[in-house]
This record gives sequence, structure tokens and C-alpha cells, in this order.
Amino acid sequence: MAYIDGKFIRGTAGAVIFKKVGKKQVVVGKSKKEFIDMTPATYNAAYVFGRASTLASYIRGSAEPIIGFHDGGMISRFTGECNQIVQKASTDKEGVFDFRQDYFNRLNGFEFNNMSPVKNYLFAQPIVSLTEQNVTIDFPEIKVPKDLKFPPNARYCTVAFSVTLFDLENDQFQLQDIQSFEIEITAKSFIHPAQQLIFESSTGSLCVVTLALYYSEKTFAGNAVINNKDFCPSAVLKAEFCPGEQTKQEGWMEMVFNEKKKHKKASKPKKKRDDQSS
Repeated sequence: MAYIDGKFIRGTAGAVIFKKVGKKQVVVGKSKKEFIDMTPATYNAAYVFGRASTLASYIRGSAEPIIGFHDGGMISRFTGECNQIVQKASTDKEGVFDFRQDYFNRLNGFEFNNMSPVKNYLFAQPIVSLTEQNVTIDFPEIKVPKDLKFPPNARYCTVAFSVTLFDLENDQFQLQDIQSFEIEITAKSFIHPAQQLIFESSTGSLCVVTLALYYSEKTFAGNAVINNKDFCPSAVLKAEFCPGEQTKQEGWMEMVFNEKKKHKKASKPKKKRDDQSS
């Protein structure tokens, strides 16, 4: 998997390997022992991947407090999804992206832990409504345990929501406090009432809503969370733009992307020297 290392890209992507040799970014074919000078098209693909990878890390990082444990391939899978989105949004102009289409709905339902998908435990669909002022999450009335499954020994389930706003035009984002509610299972089935949670909105911003389920058991010392690396359901509930035109906000945190440098003129592949290191 390719990743960002300072101003360079390292790792594999498809049939090529990105490397740093001295102060130069080079691409090595997996099946050929030769360096390949980057053409304009290759450079642009690397730049798009780099921006997608960085954006993916910010989105993941913003939801990390409630993601908990994730499967080993999650980062690669999530980066791949974001790369598809940024590729779709890429325009003919260098470094210019058009996110007006609903490309980010590709993230809806993304599971952070394939060993314990949210869809296997929650069978109700929370509704997310976006206005220029608010992000509203309506959690419907549910039948427990029919609509919300509990693992063995679990008595409580904390349903938590994370909402982060991203200004992709000005490369900044805004975190918000996590909101949650708790459901206690009883000996018999019962109806848990509908819940509504309200977060702040910002016109034109990308809103990413993440949902997580935390289960706990009752012990003599109090409630103890039983989530672990093999069992920790969390997923993207919604990724969508808030209505209205984007305006730069004061006090938001900055997203740092690598600056795009002008590509060098394409040249013929150069044979790898024996004394060159990777």
C-alpha cells in the first residue's frame, strides 16, 4: 500500500512501486528492474492518490475516538475508497477538484471492523437530515433484542455518534463532541423509544457521521466494556455535503496536504544501477 512520507510517496499502488531516491520521486515497475521517470499522467495519478490518502487519514482520525478497534485491512480499504472518490472529482485542471456530485456517498455504510459489522447487530436505520444550521440524527423506535442484537454477557449498549465537518475548498475541518445514549437489555423484549441528536452544521461542508456500538457487562466494580479487537462494531452512517455555499470558518483546524510540484518532462526509462538503493 502506498503512503505519504513527507513530500514523497512510498509503497505500492497497482503494478508500480513509489520510491524516494535522493531528492527525487521515482516509480519502479514491479516486474522490471528499472526506474521510470514520471510522465504528466503518472505524476497526476500520484498526486491524486496522495491527496486522497491524506484526506482519508483526516476522516479516519476525526472518527477515531469512537471507532475503537478496527480490522487489519481497514486503513487500506478506506484509503482505496477515498482514492476512488478523489479520482472521480479530479478535473482537467491541475490540482482542481469538483466535489459537487455525490461522490462521497460511496463511504455510506463503510465498516471499520469487518469482524463485527454494525449491520449484523443493528437492524434499524437512523436518519440523518442536513440543513444550513443543524445536522439532525433521528434514531427510530426499536424492538430489543429484535432490532439490536446483544452478544453473550452484555447487558448495556451505548449507541454513539461522531460528526465532523470538512471544508474541502479551504482545507480545514471542525470536530464536534460525541453524543450517545444507552440501552439496557431486560429479561423480556421491549420497545426502546426514538431518540434525536442534534449537531452543528456549516454551509457547503462535507459532513461525515460515524456510528459505533459499545457493549458492556455489569460487574461488582461497575460496568465493564467488552468490546475488543475482534468485536467492535463501527461504521460510516452518512457522508454528505451540507446545503448552501461554502464559506471559510474561523477557528477550524487546518488540513495539511503536500504541495503539487510541476512534473518533469517525460523521458525514457533508465536502467537501474547496481549501486542504487531503494
